[in-house]
Amino acid sequence: MPAKSLRNFRSYAAMEALNIVLVPVTVLLLAPPSNWAEIFAMGLAIAACAGFLFVGAAYWAGLDYRLTRSNRSSLTRALALAHRLEIPLLLIAGAAVPMLAFAIYDGGWTWPVIGAGILTLIAALEYVNYYHRQLQHFDRSSDFKRLMNGGGFRRSHMARNLAAYRRRL
Repeated sequence: MPAKSLRNFRSYAAMEALNIVLVPVTVLLLAPPSNWAEIFAMGLAIAACAGFLFVGAAYWAGLDYRLTRSNRSSLTRALALAHRLEIPLLLIAGAAVPMLAFAIYDGGWTWPVIGAGILTLIAALEYVNYYHRQLQHFDRSSDFKRLMNGGGFRRSHMARNLAAYRRRL
């Protein structure tokens, strides 16, 4: 019988996968871009945000398969994906920043520009959350207590697994 995961990583994967669509669609419905500068700023922001959410969804699904089905290759594939996409997604997120600045210069702080800025910020936070430090501390009381007791932000699960994966390359 496969090992049971201590946490439901499948729900994390599903949540991130849902957010790949839900977050950008919500921003687009609330603040549709109306000129080319807003369209480019929004497009880059969506690509970066959705990309990092995709990496997160793949990682959690791979981890869940490893723990619940003893399928080690699924986690290895997810880590290979995270490794390959890190630089391209950082470049897209980096390109979103000057495009956002140009959109502000071109038309001011419009709702679409604010939406693109929020998506760019989410992309940056997702990058830090997956590739460096765990920013989410509200789903487990032990993580929250550690943070409140001065323990700071710990290294993220994916960052630890990705470091081990990269050592094997």
